[in-house]
Amino acid sequence: MGSKGGSILLLLVLAVLCHSGGSLTCYTCVDNKACNKTTVCSVNFDTCLWVKAEPEVFQHQCWKFDDCNYNYISKTLGLRKLEYHCCQQDLCNRDAAASISGKTALLLVPLLAAVWTLCL
Repeated sequence: MGSKGGSILLLLVLAVLCHSGGSLTCYTCVDNKACNKTTVCSVNFDTCLWVKAEPEVFQHQCWKFDDCNYNYISKTLGLRKLEYHCCQQDLCNRDAAASISGKTALLLVPLLAAVWTLCL
């Protein structure tokens, strides 16, 4: 392999070895519906969690994806009646209702475009 090929290979290896992996950033608040505080999750926490429990308890935090189920969340947080949302994108746990409505809007755009095209 020539020096040019060796240099490219070396750069590729260095790029792979130096990749930081980028930790997940989540909102982290307890009892705060409008959460604005963020944190970078530690290596073992790969999911953002949003929890709404009765009576009006809200939690936003880093979580493990493998532990993202009703029974584990309920037991760990000591909450009985709850709704939860787990997601794996930066700052995706601000408000579960907002993320669901955002997804719905994204699904409606192609439908509206098709209706618009048919009406023209």
